[in-house]
Amino acid sequence: MSGPARFFTDRGVGSRIVPEGLRSIGWRVVTMDERYGRDVSQSIPDTQWIADACTQGELILTKDRAVSKRSLEAEAIAVNAARVLVVGSANITGQETLARILQHRERIQALMNATGPFVFSIGRDRIDTVRLRYP
Repeated sequence: MSGPARFFTDRGVGSRIVPEGLRSIGWRVVTMDERYGRDVSQSIPDTQWIADACTQGELILTKDRAVSKRSLEAEAIAVNAARVLVVGSANITGQETLARILQHRERIQALMNATGPFVFSIGRDRIDTVRLRYP
């Protein structure tokens, strides 16, 4: 899939700093609140938004590294051939999250053409493969 990177961001990534920063470089972003509405986004199962993002051809951007380990989410990633990017630490600010993503911009853009399922962790200095615990 060529063209600008397309992302779906979960609640942990936030709905302003990271999405606006990615949009400023021409990437397309849909936040959980934008897709489902603020009220519904609080209760939608992870398995549902994973499947929906895959249907839309979006890379999933999350801070939840455990998404690759929990059985239902790992199964949803595998079954839907999800392409997941996890920001290495849930404890960093929106600005730090955005900086990490932009630092690895070329590699992330290349992942738009990669076939899932996969989970990568975006660290300070590199992007690492995360083992998907399924089956």
